[in-house]
Amino acid sequence: MGGPPGPPDEKHLLRSAGLRVTPQRLAILRCLRNTTSHPTPEAVYRRLLPDFPGLSPNTVYLTLRTLEEAGLLRRISLEGSVQRYDADVTPHVHLVCRRCGRVDDCDGGLVPLLRGLGEAVRDKVGPTGWEIGAQDSCFYGLCPKCRQAPDG
Repeated sequence: MGGPPGPPDEKHLLRSAGLRVTPQRLAILRCLRNTTSHPTPEAVYRRLLPDFPGLSPNTVYLTLRTLEEAGLLRRISLEGSVQRYDADVTPHVHLVCRRCGRVDDCDGGLVPLLRGLGEAVRDKVGPTGWEIGAQDSCFYGLCPKCRQAPDG
């Protein structure tokens, strides 16, 4: 009768990862799953503060780390020690604007290439004893808006 099931809700994801469901974890996970802006921890904190006045920046940082370790979020480490977060943990490329800091996803036809690259790296580093747990691919340049700016 109904269509195919939608993506699992945040409570299910937290429980499946073996994490206790708390209001802060739910809100932070929802915040990341409902945006494509790849926010910084500070941006997540500012976004949630009106609904959670007792929320501390430290709680946001610790929760993001917990969710990342559970495989529910992906941390994107950018130039200048900036960290952004993404709820899309599937292989994909990030496009990063060096002027304004905008981060966009670019998966398109690159997913098979990324998987192949990941497999090749795992094959090559296997004899060294390294275990590869994650892969991150960022391309840096100027976003369309910054390219069209007068000083672009």
